[in-house]
Amino acid sequence: MDDSLSVEHATSNAFMRGVSRLNLWLAWLSGLVLVIATGLVFLEILSRLIFDRSLVWVVELSEYALLYMTFLGAPYLLEKHRHVAIDLVTDALPAWPRRLLVAALSALAAVACGYCAWVGGVVTLDQLEHGMRETTLMRPPSYLITLVFPLGMLLLAIQFVAQTLDSFKR
Repeated sequence: MDDSLSVEHATSNAFMRGVSRLNLWLAWLSGLVLVIATGLVFLEILSRLIFDRSLVWVVELSEYALLYMTFLGAPYLLEKHRHVAIDLVTDALPAWPRRLLVAALSALAAVACGYCAWVGGVVTLDQLEHGMRETTLMRPPSYLITLVFPLGMLLLAIQFVAQTLDSFKR
């Protein structure tokens, strides 16, 4: 019986190590997107100053970059406990009620993120299936814009489940 538990625990650890690795890669990608977006905005400024011409597509790409940076980087930040947290109440509680509150809030957040991932996935698949495009200058396929939302939300849900379970281990 101990063997089956250790195998399950090892599988769980392997899964979370894989998720952690994916989170790290996506965080690096988020940083790369930030650097590229910053460079494009800089080019836009130079273009206006030197050539008196605007690169109209830069604003649109910057908007998409902001969306991608947010949802690619958020799971890593949550995993490393670097996300925004209001801990005034939890810090004032004794250990056991604090763990219980953290577990309850993490579980609630996991459900909310899981639901958002599900709905976002349905919307993204619908956009792909119907060939929808954005009504902007560049007219990219809509699913390429919304794809990052269900991915990020799924990874956030996984992290919140891990936090829920970890709150009982401490």
